[in-house]
Amino acid sequence: MASTKHLSCNNLSNGHCKFGRKCKYSHDPTTACSPFLSRKGCLKADDCYFAHPKQPATDSNQPSHQTRKTRVPPSEVDPDYEARFRKWIFLIPRNNRQVPDITLFFKTGYQLLAASDASGQQRLIKKLATEEGLNMIKTLVEAVDDQHDDDCHSFFEGAVVPLFQILTYPDVASSLVLEHPLDTVYNFLYGPGGRRGVIIFRFTSKALLHAVVAGDSDTNRNSALGPCVAALERLVDLNQGAQLQQVFLSIVESVSACVEPSDMSPDSRRRLDKIRLRVGLGSLMPSAAKAKPVATGKATFTLSTDLPGELSSKGPRHDNDHEDIDDIQILPTAQEINSTRLEYLPLNNAKNSHLAGLPALLDRQFRLLREDAIGGLRDAVRREIAHLTNASLPTGQSGSSNAERTHVHENLRLQRWEVDRRKGIQLVVDFEQPRHITQSGELARKEWWESSRRLQPTSLVCIVASSGQIIFCLVCDPEPTAPIKRRQQPTDEEAAQAAAAEEEAAEAEYQRRKMEMPTLHKQSHRAAVMLTIVETNCEHVAWISRHLVSGRSGSNAKMSLVEFPGVLLPSFEPTLKALQSMSRSLDLPFTDYLAPEAPELGTLDVAPPLYAQKQRFAFNLSPIANGKTLEFSPTKPFDRALFRDNTTLDEAQQSAVLHALTNSLALIQGPPGTGKSYTGVSIIKTLLHNGEPGDIGPIICVCYTNHALDQLLEHLVKDGIKQVVRIGSRSKSELLKDINLRDLAQEIQLTRDEGQEKYQLYQQLNSAIDEMEDLLNALNALGSKESLKAYLKESWPRHYKQLFGADKEEDGFTLVRHSYKDLVGSWLRGAEPSDRDLPESALHEMSLDKMSASERQRLLSRWIGDHAKQLALELESALESYTETRDELDKYYQEQQRRALSEAYIVGVTTSGLAKNLAVLRHLRSKVMVCEEAGEVMEAHTLTALLPSVEHAILIGDHQQLRPQVKNYDLCHDNPRGKHLALDISLFERLVEPAHGTKLPPMPFSRLKTQRRMHPSIAELIRRTLYVDLEDHATVSDYPAVLGMKDRLFWLNHDKREDGADPTQAQSDSKSNSFEVSMVSALASHLVRQGTYAAEDIAILTPYVRQLQNLRRSLSGMFEVVMNDRDTDALEEQEPLKGARPAPLPSSIRKTTLANALRIATVDNFQGEEAKIIILSFVRCNAEGKCGFLRTSNRINVALSRARHGMYIIGDAQTASSVPMWAKIVGILDLQGNIGDRLTLCCPRHPDDLIEVTTPDDFAVFSPEGGCNKRCTSRLQCGHACPNKCHSETLHEAVHCLERMANVPHLAVGPSQHATTAAKLPAMARNPVLCAANLVKSNAFTPVVIDAAMSLVYLVRRSVLRRARMDTAKCHARSPATGYPALCDVLSVSRAAISAQQHVFCQICGDEAIKSSMVDYYEALTYEEIDLDEDPCMFPSCGHVITRTNLDQHMEMKEYYKFGFDGVGREVITAAKVTSAPMSVTVQKTCPACRAPIRNINRYSRIARRAWIDEATKKFIVWANSNFVPMAARMAEVEAQFQPNVASAGDQELKKRLKVHIVAPLSLEGSSESQIRKIYNLTKSDTRYKDAFRLRTRITDFLSRVNESEQPFSRIYDLVQDAKRHRGVEGSMTWTPDVLQTRNRLLATVLLIRCEYTIMANFLKMSKGTAAQINIDFRERQNRCKGLLEDAKVRNQPAIEVEGHVFWARFLCLERGVSDAIPDGSSALLTAREHLQTAREICTEYQGQTAGMLSEIEDVEKALRDSTFYTS
Repeated sequence: MASTKHLSCNNLSNGHCKFGRKCKYSHDPTTACSPFLSRKGCLKADDCYFAHPKQPATDSNQPSHQTRKTRVPPSEVDPDYEARFRKWIFLIPRNNRQVPDITLFFKTGYQLLAASDASGQQRLIKKLATEEGLNMIKTLVEAVDDQHDDDCHSFFEGAVVPLFQILTYPDVASSLVLEHPLDTVYNFLYGPGGRRGVIIFRFTSKALLHAVVAGDSDTNRNSALGPCVAALERLVDLNQGAQLQQVFLSIVESVSACVEPSDMSPDSRRRLDKIRLRVGLGSLMPSAAKAKPVATGKATFTLSTDLPGELSSKGPRHDNDHEDIDDIQILPTAQEINSTRLEYLPLNNAKNSHLAGLPALLDRQFRLLREDAIGGLRDAVRREIAHLTNASLPTGQSGSSNAERTHVHENLRLQRWEVDRRKGIQLVVDFEQPRHITQSGELARKEWWESSRRLQPTSLVCIVASSGQIIFCLVCDPEPTAPIKRRQQPTDEEAAQAAAAEEEAAEAEYQRRKMEMPTLHKQSHRAAVMLTIVETNCEHVAWISRHLVSGRSGSNAKMSLVEFPGVLLPSFEPTLKALQSMSRSLDLPFTDYLAPEAPELGTLDVAPPLYAQKQRFAFNLSPIANGKTLEFSPTKPFDRALFRDNTTLDEAQQSAVLHALTNSLALIQGPPGTGKSYTGVSIIKTLLHNGEPGDIGPIICVCYTNHALDQLLEHLVKDGIKQVVRIGSRSKSELLKDINLRDLAQEIQLTRDEGQEKYQLYQQLNSAIDEMEDLLNALNALGSKESLKAYLKESWPRHYKQLFGADKEEDGFTLVRHSYKDLVGSWLRGAEPSDRDLPESALHEMSLDKMSASERQRLLSRWIGDHAKQLALELESALESYTETRDELDKYYQEQQRRALSEAYIVGVTTSGLAKNLAVLRHLRSKVMVCEEAGEVMEAHTLTALLPSVEHAILIGDHQQLRPQVKNYDLCHDNPRGKHLALDISLFERLVEPAHGTKLPPMPFSRLKTQRRMHPSIAELIRRTLYVDLEDHATVSDYPAVLGMKDRLFWLNHDKREDGADPTQAQSDSKSNSFEVSMVSALASHLVRQGTYAAEDIAILTPYVRQLQNLRRSLSGMFEVVMNDRDTDALEEQEPLKGARPAPLPSSIRKTTLANALRIATVDNFQGEEAKIIILSFVRCNAEGKCGFLRTSNRINVALSRARHGMYIIGDAQTASSVPMWAKIVGILDLQGNIGDRLTLCCPRHPDDLIEVTTPDDFAVFSPEGGCNKRCTSRLQCGHACPNKCHSETLHEAVHCLERMANVPHLAVGPSQHATTAAKLPAMARNPVLCAANLVKSNAFTPVVIDAAMSLVYLVRRSVLRRARMDTAKCHARSPATGYPALCDVLSVSRAAISAQQHVFCQICGDEAIKSSMVDYYEALTYEEIDLDEDPCMFPSCGHVITRTNLDQHMEMKEYYKFGFDGVGREVITAAKVTSAPMSVTVQKTCPACRAPIRNINRYSRIARRAWIDEATKKFIVWANSNFVPMAARMAEVEAQFQPNVASAGDQELKKRLKVHIVAPLSLEGSSESQIRKIYNLTKSDTRYKDAFRLRTRITDFLSRVNESEQPFSRIYDLVQDAKRHRGVEGSMTWTPDVLQTRNRLLATVLLIRCEYTIMANFLKMSKGTAAQINIDFRERQNRCKGLLEDAKVRNQPAIEVEGHVFWARFLCLERGVSDAIPDGSSALLTAREHLQTAREICTEYQGQTAGMLSEIEDVEKALRDSTFYTS
């Protein structure tokens, strides 16, 4: 038989081995734990008696637990699991006569639990939480009292310890699904008054003490102690009563005494300390009424503090003022808003606080954070309430610096309730559209709402009523949730029909809701939005429901909707709720350091992490020691020299890493550029590698911003770290898109029990929704006939009978009553006149007929109000059921997330995301938290990140850079009023530099010292002001100089004042400086023109948002050629209408706006970023010396430490010098000669010529293209001289030569000789060699082609008739050719032409694949077989080769060109055909081999470009039609407003106005525009005329845009003519005008004439009563009518021609109406009748196109006869 002494004893591992030394298994603690080595694994972790040997790491860069074992299903662990589980259940007695085996029950239960997966664990725990399971626990507790001392220890280990092991099993304790069953068990175990808990834990302490007396080892006691202490901790946490019982404190002390502190596991020590804290706090609670705080110690004088709630000497401020933050609502109440007393805000000196220690810390952070979040919101609502009650007061919109930015939507109406199955209860409201968009079209309104970003989903809003009622809501997406389709249809026919009917009804309801979905833009005068109430309660529901009725009945109640665009509820609510929860549980780790009640003197001594205090534990540093095994123990000496020799970290980074591993709460300060992120990644890699020995769980990585979190996680992933999970959906990283928690959690399968329970919960949820739907329908119908009858019949039967009578007569006949309106209306109106007004209580017993009118109205209102309250109470109950069910469902989703996270090694989350996901993260058992940029994170957010399980927190940041962002300046440290509040002081800064007067010692921290970002001259600015020990890495001294500049660091000083306040800006307190905008833009343009810097290399920083907007606007209008990281599109796509194809630009450059060529940001948003060159716009320049945002050293530090190669500051040094740090910096720059009023530029090509600039215009004068004023000396690609000024190589490559190509000289010699053909000018590197344009009749010799060119050889005219020899290249190919001469910038063959280095297209020695490819698809000839002299080949950009004949036929060239024959009988193009038939791009020909577009061959460019022009024309027509139709419809509306039968209240007012203003003869002469302007000035008060004038403006603008000169064909024609003039090309370009679209111009002209006629006709009608004479000249309009009808005649538009004739006559009618100069028989009258006669003839000839116009002609004829005019 094999020996078993090498195996560990399971009995001893579980607590006690009865065999002692006789045991055949090992009792040696150094023996490897057998379960640990098995596939099941050891479940005792640190508490195990035996050793857990380390696994050898295969890769030092990978964490050792990346081979983490996955849970094996029970069927694989134990095939008989189900049978064992059933046997365990059968151990529960079925009747009272059975005696249960308690020991066997709990011991077997623990064994089953350890061997099961999540499903088995859930079944077991839920069974234990049932009545039968709880009875077993009760039996156990009762059995405890019966145990004798001798049996005490065995019963404890056999029954009590297994129970505690079951309840504290790690997977069970962390499960969210089992949270409720576990709470049930613990509550039962606590028992009434804590009796059971006292019994079992007294027995536990007794059993442990007995083990001490019996001589049991500390190891055995320690293994039992762990689960007992964990169970006691949870029991005390769950039951507040336990904290008040001193017996638990004595139990804790007894348990602690059973094991030596040095032998006790760190986890047990931590739990015992926490229990002492909780029970100790309970003992400090007063037993009677709250006592006032009493000062102790030496005599001091302090100012009184108005404490919160009942502690205040004046009493509570309002109904939301409490001493306990757990009782405070997050959002303000109505009383709080209306309160005039200041809120209680604790100071950072806690001596006047009503609390101490950790409660005081949490109380202070909660109150300050809440004040910052809702203080401005509260004040804005208060102002709006005042405005509603007194319209003379301002609205909630305010411009003060600390006021919350708001939008007030006026005249709010509450429309209806709705319920959504996913989103819950919703409320539809509407309000007045903003006045400036009421006259806009629907599309324009939609664009305005979208661009303004108002009322976006999740926006926080508040319903405010003049009565003082406030209700906070969130805007929600109005899109209804689609009904869920059944996965399986019922098999039963009847059930299937019912299911189908149900689905059909759900679909119909869904479609109805979609149709009625509220929108912001559909109605012109009202905007509607969907809201959901933040905190739904009975009072809110009843109030809203009553006002739904008031809204329909025309109540005068005033309401507004106040929007807070800068307030996001999710940004602060989760954190505040987390602080409230922490105030209840007080489970914050590191309390002795964060909130010590008795501060120590000197520097704090921080202990190592608890997991690192285990015996034999040491950190393995191999991941950061180049794979070398180095062990580091916080408590033992360490060879730093060996570490230094084997790591890439610098000395300060090494110290920081060791400091982080040594201290449980570690602080690392990283000045700018010192590698904070790199150090953090090194620490994380080290911790991961030691994850299994320390059992640290997933590492929580917390960052303030999503950008910083993405950067950190990307570093880890790129370093090979696996199992990284990111929480939150706002990542922009492609690298991290597959590791989002939401997606990973969906892959976690639910257990069978979870699936069944979820199904049941969904059924409950649907029932609750159905109930809410019925109640909301009743609330929507509140006050209706059915609603009132039902309510009175149930609640007031006597009143029901009096008002409605009995439903049936005694003989059973049904009574037919009047309608509801008749009954109630008759009752309300039927009262006898009376002044009596009895109280409501007397009305209940009075007959309805005897009540007065006021009493009846009051009673009706009471009925409706009471009914609303009743329904609201029922709704609140249904909503509570819905919420509870929804929360239970959420637990299953959270459990899926927890399981996914439990398999992670790294969990990345932002501070706000962490607060939202605390429910999951608190169950994760993570022991390590790393916080990046901790100096920028609010202390409240950092506190919430310290999960109860965290034993090791590492904060990395820099408190001398940006502080946390606080909205309320009154809470800031730099504000004298906020110095003692200091909400913007992070936890990192508070620990490093405790506030004066707090008596807290500073925490030890490590500082990085070597910066690798800034050039030493730039780093000197912060070295001499902030970081005296900052060192420069050697690499930063090697940075190149800034191109185009003399100095890499310079302050351009100026005295140009900052701009005044801009009232149109939302943030009117923001600043700007116009001079600096221009100067920064010019300097940025100069730097970009150097052609070296990519988009991320240059950054412009400014402290103000308004300056940022102005800079972006300025730079967006400036275009430059810049570096690019991807190839440009084909040039003909950018400029498809040029006559020839220019040489391709290099793929490294592109054209863009300056706004896209560099980065623009505020200083605050650039922390953590860097750029090669920084331009800082200081903005402030004023006589008062106010620096604004840049007065703090933190912002100055960030602004000065972002640049790598160079930095340029533009600002007023005198204003800046009012701040001491700026004054010191100005002094440093002055000593170095780096400040002045002239900025010196340096031309990179002429470095001796320095250029000084002082204004933006100087750049354009002295350095127009980024160089100097000299001409560029480099040649273009073609060999011509560059015509531009001195510029960079990038700009030089973008120049297009417009010169003609000169003929290359050639030699015609005998057959035996060679003709040397070379370029006239030497070819530059990378440039193509252009061969001669002349025909070469003999052998051609091109010397040294490879030396002459590095890219392609392009030929221009004909193919060489004989063999062409290229020396060195040794190519024998005949060269392809085109048939046209070309400009210098036109290359006749594509990129696939003959290569000088690789002669793949040679028919003799070329590539075999090319030679064998088919190029003639008609004769099936290959490239090798074709005769290039007879049929040259074409080379499309796709790379295929096709003969010209084939491609001509494929492109259908004869459809577009005329062909003839040349002198040698070859077919050539002679002319282009003239056609106006459109060519659509959809039918353009493509490569016959691959269908790629054929665009790069000039021979076919006419076809392609004509198709592009046709397509542009089509788009123009569609655009014109879509704009004209709404204007025509609007014209009809305007005309209808002026109809005589439409009475207008403004008519009399307008007539009075005209009588007052037209007292002298009014002359309406001159141009049409001046006449219209005069009429507008007289009638602009009338809305009808306003509408007409607005419409006229739209028509005029439209008319200018549809003019023929603006159409594609015309613009192309103009461009061609301009190019011909520029290049000196002679010849004419002909085109037919019928390609132009004129119909829209003609229609718009008619519309403009009609609009002006309507305005003038009605103006003359309104002014008829004035005494003054009106002289008017219609000649210009009549000439316009003549031009219109003539143009329409030419264009064959009879209807428009008729309009021209008719309106000519109409204007004459108007003139006759105001003047006697046109008598009957005059020539003008005869001309008008001739126009009308011509119009009649046209209508007769074209009846179909002029239908309905004859009646209009007859009206005008009647007007001419009667000498009157009509406006219809």
